[in-house]
Amino acid sequence: MHHPAPAALGAILILAACVPEEPNVALPAEDACGAAALQQLLGAPVADQDFSAIAARRIMADGSPMTMDYRPDRLNVTYDAQGRITRIWCG
Repeated sequence: MHHPAPAALGAILILAACVPEEPNVALPAEDACGAAALQQLLGAPVADQDFSAIAARRIMADGSPMTMDYRPDRLNVTYDAQGRITRIWCG
């Protein structure tokens, strides 16, 4: 009795070898927005800071609603009820 499965398996393996590899896709840098250089501002009054030179930025109170779209070049800064910076990150 002849089984077609071994022949089919062989054909699949040959075809799989012909599939081109995915091109190298550059992933965004983890610190594309420059947040790492601003970590020394944690705890500082947000009102004393000038983030206007950063084109893509969000400055918001802790717990504020925000869009969930991810932009590696966008700087996010949150501050507490006393106006002190609590977190600085990209996204």
